[in-house]
Amino acid sequence: MKMRALVVTTFAVLILTACNQSHSDENTRGERVLLTVEHRSEWRQLWIEGTTDLPDGAFINYSVEHEIGSTTPADKWPTANLVESGRATVAEGHYWTIVNTLNWPPGNVRILVQFPLPPQPIDITVRYGEFGENLIGDNVVTLAGMKAVETEYQFEHRR
Repeated sequence: MKMRALVVTTFAVLILTACNQSHSDENTRGERVLLTVEHRSEWRQLWIEGTTDLPDGAFINYSVEHEIGSTTPADKWPTANLVESGRATVAEGHYWTIVNTLNWPPGNVRILVQFPLPPQPIDITVRYGEFGENLIGDNVVTLAGMKAVETEYQFEHRR
């Protein structure tokens, strides 16, 4: 009788351990994404560039905003591109794009990069989720019901 109780208890402990392990695996499953962003200015051009562990072909969305773009009416801007956005494609762990800064005045600039705003290639969507539902990590935010990796960078633009 004692042996049977020991077997039943051991079996119950094994089942509970397996259930707890399975539950904790569900909480840790997901994709972490490294996403960095920097800039360099070269003769009236702003290079936005970064590194990532995303696969080749993934799209990174970026937005660039000069402080005047958010504090001054658009008809008073010295140039039309003080607020600009677009997409860059990941290749070999890097992405980059160029923004024309020809008529930009000195001031603070904010760069925001995000992943995986749709549409993405099918293999990227399968891996990370159509709305980022497979993403985990400290750099993941919720935007209008979807999850996204987000990184921000600020600098002072000088002519």
